[in-house]
Amino acid sequence: MTQQTKIIIFLIILLAVSSSYLFWVDAKNNSFDYGKDWWAVYFDEPKNLSWNFSIENHSDKNNFKYEIFDGENKISEDSAIIAKGEVRKINLDQKIGGIESKKITITVSDGMETKEIYKNL
Repeated sequence: MTQQTKIIIFLIILLAVSSSYLFWVDAKNNSFDYGKDWWAVYFDEPKNLSWNFSIENHSDKNNFKYEIFDGENKISEDSAIIAKGEVRKINLDQKIGGIESKKITITVSDGMETKEIYKNL
């Protein structure tokens, strides 16, 4: 085997190893769960009259409490256990009847952090 062939083989192996490492690092950093601690709350259909919303959990906490307010009045409250990496859809259209206000506010808490979403009619 000549010196040039050894150099070419070494460069091909180096390219394969470095490419594999970079793909692994990229996949790890693009993961929603790896080394990250966040959760989100959002309406499933924000542009229509549906009150259904989702809680997406990518944190170590799994107990979430949510409250629904019609203006200043609390009309409902409940809790959900959501595992890390899970998205839980909460169906409020069946629970909420006769809305009096033009603004509905949903407050979600994990015990440490509170997030709020709302819709105006």
